[in-house]
Amino acid sequence: MATSKDMKSQVYRDYQNWAAVSGTLINEAREVFPGGDTRMSAHFAPYPVFIERASGSRLYDADGHEIIDFMNNFTSLIHGHANPAVVAAVTEQMARGSAYAAPTGSQVELGQLIRERIPGVEQLRFTSSGTEATLMGLRAARAFTGRQKIMKMEGGYHGSYELAEVSLVPKPGDRGPLERPNSVAVDASIPDSVLADTIVCPFNQPELAARLIREHAHELAAVIAEPVLGSMGMVPATREFLEMLRAETAAAGIVFILDEVITLRTTFGGAQQHFGVTPDLTAMGKIIGGGLPIGAIGGSTELMRMFHPDEPEPVMHASTFSGNPLSMAAGGAAMQQLNPQNIEHINSLGEHFRQGVADTFSSHGIRGQATGLGSLSNIHLTNTPINDARDSLDGVIAAGNIGSLLHLGMLRRGVASASRLMYCTSTAMQRADVEFAISALDDTLREMKPGIERERPALLA
Repeated sequence: MATSKDMKSQVYRDYQNWAAVSGTLINEAREVFPGGDTRMSAHFAPYPVFIERASGSRLYDADGHEIIDFMNNFTSLIHGHANPAVVAAVTEQMARGSAYAAPTGSQVELGQLIRERIPGVEQLRFTSSGTEATLMGLRAARAFTGRQKIMKMEGGYHGSYELAEVSLVPKPGDRGPLERPNSVAVDASIPDSVLADTIVCPFNQPELAARLIREHAHELAAVIAEPVLGSMGMVPATREFLEMLRAETAAAGIVFILDEVITLRTTFGGAQQHFGVTPDLTAMGKIIGGGLPIGAIGGSTELMRMFHPDEPEPVMHASTFSGNPLSMAAGGAAMQQLNPQNIEHINSLGEHFRQGVADTFSSHGIRGQATGLGSLSNIHLTNTPINDARDSLDGVIAAGNIGSLLHLGMLRRGVASASRLMYCTSTAMQRADVEFAISALDDTLREMKPGIERERPALLA
């Protein structure tokens, strides 16, 4: 009888035959890097494809394949690859120098553009990444309030540092009760002191969350939340939940930080405009850099004063490449092109994708859906409603390796996504690109269904 290993082995063989040159290159890379890569999120088994160039919505790999890019460097390339205006701006700036230890007019221009668009931003500081943006926001909150502890959402991801990854993956057996989640380390590098300073909040549970905030209000410097849980399945918050977070933090003098690193693309004024909720601080990144490294933290003038060099003890923020001219040039060119019309375009493509996913799974009698908001989507191998990270993770566990095999099958058919089945659209895409992806999903599910019937019959609707 066929086993799970049989289907996995066949999918791997098909993929390795399709990406043979990348297979050779990964062996060379493994001599230099642990696992063959320098970025955990971009790695997947048996190995990732090596990309040689990209343009618009297309990637071109080392084996000569043309691939539609539904990952867009994890949502950062809202205009796709090698956007002409961005290329021109960066080329012009490069000839004038790539980095100065001095302010530039381009910093002011991009900062002013962001201030005009994002409701909660009166002043801001640029950083080199979204990770740095959330980190500096939390430090400002601690300095402003004089308190130490931070509340974050279960399943929330705010970058690559200890606190940001607490309870990122709430596994059964470790996560504790929903009404009072445990602070869980994502790996062995997280110290107990960080776990003790992090209160974990159930996502999309207004009453439970309000109770926790009130209980810990005297020791909370900040509550940080994503409007959409990005790393745990593109699960949108409800308006009621975000409104509750805003009201409870305001009443208790707690700094409310909205992490819009991923969601700034959802409307012209970010997800805070969509939900009608204005935070004290907003963390930004990805699209504001036009494809180059960037981040920003912005908010009320009162809070941003914590970084003012004339303060007796300003929050220390020295970052070599923050506000560098190349990122400012690329970000300015990208953001100037981003208008309500093309945001509506990519959002409509996202909606069409999610509906196509649902219809395709249904037509094959396989449990599946896509969650998301606007241009952001994630495929899940379950029909159970997904309201938080627990729902998302439980679906992944129940599906076993089917999700990773689906990712490889789609990639082999010319559709790139994150290996966790995250998809996003760009202004370089058209409806035909979404139709191509849906057709690839249809073909992949048709090929995989006999194996699913043998090995994961619970996935059959």
